[in-house]
Amino acid sequence: MSRFHGYRLCATCGVANASGHFLDLNGERFCLPCYALKANPEHPSTDEMKAAKEQALATWKCAKWSRSDYKLANGPHSIS
Repeated sequence: MSRFHGYRLCATCGVANASGHFLDLNGERFCLPCYALKANPEHPSTDEMKAAKEQALATWKCAKWSRSDYKLANGPHSIS
């Protein structure tokens, strides 16, 4: 099975996206805080949205490289 490497980068700020914190619009991917600022510059909770996105991204990256999930192979075994 192939490994999943991410949710691409935001078209506005260039930061990586986390699951559930992005929006696809006209072939471009935006993080929710950037899209909220683009659509409504006076949105009151963009700072909280940025903090939630950064926390989700940090959690996702830690879960992604779990050493216990991807152990090294034992090598070839002899036939006899």
